[in-house]
Amino acid sequence: MIFFPSMITVFSVIAALEPGGRRRGGRGLFGWIRRLPWGEPAVAGQLLAGLVFMLGGSSGFVNASHTVNLEVHNTAFIPGHFHLTVGTGVALSVMAISYWLVPYLTGHALRFHRLALAQVWLWTVGVLAFSRGQMMGGLDGMPRRTLTSAAPYAADHPSWALANTLTGIGGSLMFVSALLFFVVIVATVHNRRLIGAETLEIPLTDIRHGADPSWGILDRVGIWAAIAVALSILVYGETIAHYLPLQSVARAVKVW
Repeated sequence: MIFFPSMITVFSVIAALEPGGRRRGGRGLFGWIRRLPWGEPAVAGQLLAGLVFMLGGSSGFVNASHTVNLEVHNTAFIPGHFHLTVGTGVALSVMAISYWLVPYLTGHALRFHRLALAQVWLWTVGVLAFSRGQMMGGLDGMPRRTLTSAAPYAADHPSWALANTLTGIGGSLMFVSALLFFVVIVATVHNRRLIGAETLEIPLTDIRHGADPSWGILDRVGIWAAIAVALSILVYGETIAHYLPLQSVARAVKVW
């Protein structure tokens, strides 16, 4: 159920980025990717976050598949997955957007431009190593939320040592990257150099394609609400029916 909406999002984002890359001189099937403004930390961070999020979406199919999820449930694979999604797709996007938003809100020019650019790349490298270690350990049964280095049964799983090493290296890089982010933001807030009013304007893009005519019935919210309710009943109806009628077997507890 989540595959098709995810593919629509991927297509929409790429379809929006490709014209920009080609306007900047990109040629060939993938040449436009190199022409994107990778030198801007606010842009590079969001692009890297999107690329990492694609990996997180792929690993998310494992969690969403009931039979395959039984293999990785409650293992280190899970934090390895959501560090690619929430831990990067969201966190790195917020940090990258801050490199544009903070100067926009304060009027102070961004400080340490190269350091900000290095920060987003360092986070990307760190989270890839971190998640690789977590997923590697999870596939070998390493539990999550467990001090595995002190677990007596860790000796039976020698591969956990490499998994924890990768996790430690990646986590350390992410920690350093987070410190660099705050250094840049604090320095920007206290920067005495201001940016011009024209720079503070929110950039807007031109509309390349107008709205296509569609059937009027597709614009009615009630139709889509009815479809949503019908699909919910189709998906969850059988499960709910097994619990009806509700019969509580637990006795009431008097607490005072």
